Amino acid sequence: MVVATARFVPPLLHVDALLVGDDGLTIRVLSETTEVRCPLCGEPADRVHSRAIRRLADLPWEDVIVHLQVQSRKFFCENSTCPRRIFSERLDGIAQVSARRTERQREALLDLAIALGGEAGARMAAKRGMPVSPDTLLRLIRQAPEGERPAPTMLGVDDWAIHKGLTYGTILVDLERHHPVDLLPDRSSGSLAEWLKAHPGVEVITRDRAGAYAEGARDGAPDAVQVADRWHLVDNLADVLEDFFRSKGTCLKAASAALIAQATSNEVGGILKDEMYQGKRRQPQPERWRDRMDAAAEAGVARRRERYEQARALHVNGACVADIARQIGASRMTVYKYLREGPPQRKRHSIRGKQRVLAPWEPYLLTRWAEGCHTATVLWREIQGQGYGHSVSNVQRFVAELRRDGLPPMGRSRSALTKPHGPPPRQVAALILRRSERRSDEQDAYLAQLRTTHPAIATATDLAVDFLVMVRRREGERLLAWLEAAETSGIDDLKRFAGKLRTDLAAVQAGLTLRHSNGQTEGQVKRLKLLKRQGYGRAKVDLLRKRVLFAA
Repeated sequence: MVVATARFVPPLLHVDALLVGDDGLTIRVLSETTEVRCPLCGEPADRVHSRAIRRLADLPWEDVIVHLQVQSRKFFCENSTCPRRIFSERLDGIAQVSARRTERQREALLDLAIALGGEAGARMAAKRGMPVSPDTLLRLIRQAPEGERPAPTMLGVDDWAIHKGLTYGTILVDLERHHPVDLLPDRSSGSLAEWLKAHPGVEVITRDRAGAYAEGARDGAPDAVQVADRWHLVDNLADVLEDFFRSKGTCLKAASAALIAQATSNEVGGILKDEMYQGKRRQPQPERWRDRMDAAAEAGVARRRERYEQARALHVNGACVADIARQIGASRMTVYKYLREGPPQRKRHSIRGKQRVLAPWEPYLLTRWAEGCHTATVLWREIQGQGYGHSVSNVQRFVAELRRDGLPPMGRSRSALTKPHGPPPRQVAALILRRSERRSDEQDAYLAQLRTTHPAIATATDLAVDFLVMVRRREGERLLAWLEAAETSGIDDLKRFAGKLRTDLAAVQAGLTLRHSNGQTEGQVKRLKLLKRQGYGRAKVDLLRKRVLFAA
């Protein structure tokens, strides 16, 4: 037993006995240090003064609490000029002076504290055979020394809420190495400038549109290239469009009324309604849904086959599995599967001979839809009385297909675009900023009607779409021409927006030209919020800073 236990004991200690008690396992060990030096003068010592017993908490053994009972020696210092006459031998690599736990247990507890915090870390440590208080874990985090980090060349800057709406701090992220480098207790330009002066070498600084960060970056690193984040530029444009459409309520209503009249005359009040009342149907809705699913499945198989061909080509050229997985964006197990098996094939499940559970009630549902009932739960209760014994989800999917195939619901379930008062300005701004392939036919029709209601709306829409093209394609060389067009458009909101962009012209042009953005910094802020919530909102900035830096 003693021999087996020796494998878990540090090499400088000799196992003397094992003591098993109600409080766990105690391993009695003796120090085998052959050379002992005075910690002050470094003079060798061999004359023993006395012996003392140290009890050190160690890593658990199969969740059993383990203590090391070390018999350490005290020596006389033979150097007459040394102020220390008697000293205790040091347990280097095992435990610090006057410590009550071994170094390896302290490191294990520090890892738990960084990952889980005080309360949760203490609960997990107790389950693992290392009982400790939450305050001790927090103290370990604060006492942990910070390692040397290389100075970042690309820095992301963003704010985070210490007390939301009251006080804010600043997070600094190394965009090359993907980890935070510091937390500042405020979001002032002075703090950022001081940090940049203390850490020279920053070449690129990505930030939002805050003036304090622009000034701090300019004062602390005047040679660095400032990059305005593209998402914030688009968000600023959304605010401008919302303010613009807030004064165009009459136009929003007129476009909505025209869309309702067009839908009523063309499809809902005409041929489609007659066909429904006569019990006729166009292509069955489930078949349309199945066609879309088939197309999506084939697209997925095509993407997997493309990655398969890339993996095969890289393997032939001598690349290792880890490099292949990193280049094609797949896991190593997937790469092994590609190299072991043939091209990916689509798995097909036959449903021949099976009838859809909703098929007998579909004519009734279409008739009720044409009569104006468009609530899935109401339709479900009605067909339940006719013998339908399945869940409401089938009816919900069927109703969703009716809406998706161009059958707009009437009455209370009418969409915001077809309500008499029109959609809210924020929604209209979002429709303009949305990619055209992600807009529905109804949304495209509404925007087309809206453009005809006022010339200024058509101009604002064209300028907004052109700005989005610049952002997505990173065509920063066209910014000056766009600013001139916005300033001469006659629209006050866009003119003010262009003026604000001119005050930060270099950073905005860099944001529309370079690939750098503040997206990674925003992600680190999200993780910072998680760590802050783990402290139940009571973690001070110094403790939160240590957790963020050590967890990186």
